[in-house]
Amino acid sequence: MSTNKSGREDSKILAVVPARGGSKGVKNKNIRDVCGKPLIYYQIMNGLKSKLIDCLVLATDEEHIADLAKSIFGNKIEIVIRPPEISHDLSKTEETLIYVINQLSEHGNDFNLVVTLEPTNPLNRPEYVDNCIKMVTGQGYDSACCATEDYGFFLDGPENLKQLIDRPMRQKMKPRMRETGNCWATKIELLLKEKNRLGGEVGFVKIPVRDSYHLDTEDDWRIIESLLRSRQLSDKTGYFKARFTGSARGDYEEEYWCGVVDPDGAIRDKIKERQKRIRECREEIDYINSLKPGRALDVGCGLGFLLSAIDNNWEKYGVDVSSFAAERAREYGEIFCGTLKEANYEPDFFDVVVLYHVIEHIKDPVGELAEARRILKPYGKLIVGTPDFECGLAKRFGKNFRLYHDKTHISLFSTLGLYNLLTDLLFEVERLSCPYFETEHFTEENLLRLFDTDKISPPFYGNVVTFYAYKK
Repeated sequence: MSTNKSGREDSKILAVVPARGGSKGVKNKNIRDVCGKPLIYYQIMNGLKSKLIDCLVLATDEEHIADLAKSIFGNKIEIVIRPPEISHDLSKTEETLIYVINQLSEHGNDFNLVVTLEPTNPLNRPEYVDNCIKMVTGQGYDSACCATEDYGFFLDGPENLKQLIDRPMRQKMKPRMRETGNCWATKIELLLKEKNRLGGEVGFVKIPVRDSYHLDTEDDWRIIESLLRSRQLSDKTGYFKARFTGSARGDYEEEYWCGVVDPDGAIRDKIKERQKRIRECREEIDYINSLKPGRALDVGCGLGFLLSAIDNNWEKYGVDVSSFAAERAREYGEIFCGTLKEANYEPDFFDVVVLYHVIEHIKDPVGELAEARRILKPYGKLIVGTPDFECGLAKRFGKNFRLYHDKTHISLFSTLGLYNLLTDLLFEVERLSCPYFETEHFTEENLLRLFDTDKISPPFYGNVVTFYAYKK
């Protein structure tokens, strides 16, 4: 027998993703878009990422499902077309498993264990799959499945009404294990004999409830999409484009403030630009001053000019990695020199947190905004300003878009990407603004520059965007 992925020769492991074309719930659900991918994508990927599975088969009765899977995964998976007699509404998954096993056996491919990956469970994870397999190959179980703790809140039938009323509080209930459908691992010898995926001594792999949802209805779809998006927060993908070209702490010391060259080639001394800075963020300052005073934090406060324009009845705090800037900002508030996480403020401490053109300079803007949420009070306000690197001028001017010029811009957001990130972090976006027409950049000269794409783009509407949100 050939050696499997784990290096063992005593078990060769097959995984099957059964995907019928028909469905009484969501029509054509196996190929419908779920967070940008067809539903079948997620369980196939779980099988491919498994460290133990040797062969993965998509078993379907529809050619268009097979063609879609082949276009995505190529030769990484095998396709088996299910005959009509095991593809109707009353067909059992076990029939498909046995059919696939027999088809592979006819071509000289024999296996000891079969894993079933239902495509309706896109929240499954590769580690759950491997843990089910290990229960059978390493712990002596005949079969194994994923399960969650079920407290059984309610009883069925009116005859049990008294028991329902007298039931203990949830924290005093003893949970039961509820099989979820995410994954089954079964000895093939048992499957062929019992015609059942679970039998003999059954092992349970405990998983979180949030990873157990089936997609069978439109409501399931909404829940699953939300949960899948939340995984992007840990993966830190999908919200922005990374351009890691610099941004060490030393980049923000004296030279950054006193000798910065702007996209048009002018050398600027930012220490002398307090009034200019206040004019640039006048809208954000006026918004803060319209609120009931409390504690305000400016993350990436620089020289403290924004803080200086906030009413003095606010408790004003700032954070900046530049020791040069932080020393000068202390004139306007309580300043911490370092990162926001290093400041380690108490949870629910601030009424307002501002990140005005900061997140584009940070390698981990997702973590930065998550930390901002932690330290905000419930319903506390968040103000985030950043360039939109997919705005009209970015597309028109390409590499000559002015905000590419700053090499410390390393996390490149679009308006949609930042909106998705904020909502996934459980902020409610109240409004967004693209300040331009009320600024000093709205000039005839800059409007005429729109026609020459061979030069650096001018300041224009949509180049930057400010989000106003609150913590849910």
